[in-house]
Amino acid sequence: MRQSNKTAILDAAVSVIEAEGITAVTFDSVAAASGVTRGGIIYHFRSRDELIAAIHLHLAQRWERQLEAACGMRAGDATELERLIAYVRVATTSATRAELLMMLESPNSEHQQAWTDVIERWIPSPVAGATGASSSRTIALLAADGLWVNDAIGSNRMSPEERLRAAERIIGLIRDASGSVG
Repeated sequence: MRQSNKTAILDAAVSVIEAEGITAVTFDSVAAASGVTRGGIIYHFRSRDELIAAIHLHLAQRWERQLEAACGMRAGDATELERLIAYVRVATTSATRAELLMMLESPNSEHQQAWTDVIERWIPSPVAGATGASSSRTIALLAADGLWVNDAIGSNRMSPEERLRAAERIIGLIRDASGSVG
């Protein structure tokens, strides 16, 4: 199968999750959403578990492409500060239902590694008992995570402009703690 067809199948599976949740992902529901036959899907994803694993990887890779676009480079070429700022900027995009459900489903499962790989490249590990800049970075990351899930939990809906202003305030905290003006 050409990559574009595989991507179409995965995008269709994500749309099924958006509409009906993870449990609704079946070969038949994805076939209906993608226009690819059930047999065509089974040929490339031998089991539902294999399809679910591919969806996790697909969403994690999409997230990493967003981080790279926000940063203007790959994680390995960016400083810690540049990676953190990119993370905050990506957080201005509201979490989708599919992203949230898949991330919530992944901990302590075989699917967690797809997400962990991206997180390890982009987000520094918190330092126990951190103070100063490390503590401020941890607080900024928590604020960015809150910004990302805010609309999904419906606690305080924000306009795109408000989200951008909030992200810039968070970035300001990171820069202030790092002593950076850039």
